[in-house]
Amino acid sequence: MPSFELVVPESFLFIPANLSFISFCFFISFLLSRILKSNIVFFVLLISLLSIAYYDIFVKYTIRNYYSFVKMDSQIYAKTPKNSEFKIDSLSMIGVYIHPLKYATNLTETEIEDIKELHEHYVEKFIDISTYSYKFNRYILNNERVYLNGNFPSPKEETARFEVTKKLVETFLPKIYGKYEYKFVDKQTNIVLATAFNIFFVTSNDKFRNRYLYWNPQKEEDFNLPAIQNFDFIYKKVLIDN
Repeated sequence: MPSFELVVPESFLFIPANLSFISFCFFISFLLSRILKSNIVFFVLLISLLSIAYYDIFVKYTIRNYYSFVKMDSQIYAKTPKNSEFKIDSLSMIGVYIHPLKYATNLTETEIEDIKELHEHYVEKFIDISTYSYKFNRYILNNERVYLNGNFPSPKEETARFEVTKKLVETFLPKIYGKYEYKFVDKQTNIVLATAFNIFFVTSNDKFRNRYLYWNPQKEEDFNLPAIQNFDFIYKKVLIDN
């Protein structure tokens, strides 16, 4: 007689496994808090037990809330010098603004016009950007200068007065989150006008919940927090707003 084996997909085991673990944590915490007659014991023990499986999620929420409520708009240090039309002189965003090229290894006239339309209302002379294209099974990287508002290359090549840089900085919990730091610098005076951040959260698949609670890589991605950044806000306040 042929044998019959019931195979339950892991996706169906995810919810009961996690609910069982959470219920176990509540039960043990409640039982010991009643024995010791202390509500503090209940909360401390419950958080400690849940942290066995979900500690990194707690930490990620704490970090995200900290940057959301404390650090979002507090990194502007100086006013940006602008001309009478409230435009900055020139801007370099090499390594920060990376334009994907679709049809060639250099900017086309259409792409140049699109970039001009986007930036010439707040940049007077030119903007330096990075570009990349994928040709012949390899990435081709380049730097391009787009002149704005009818300006043309000067006889002597000049550098942009304002520069935005991007750097990956070390965090104290690199397995949980990473951080990009941006600096807005006036190169004429070497004054840092502002800094901005981009916090991203790291996923891994070697934790307690991956081994015993059926958290597969897809579940880790589904429950991972989205990145949080204030770069767009700081960029607008420092370079665009009057």
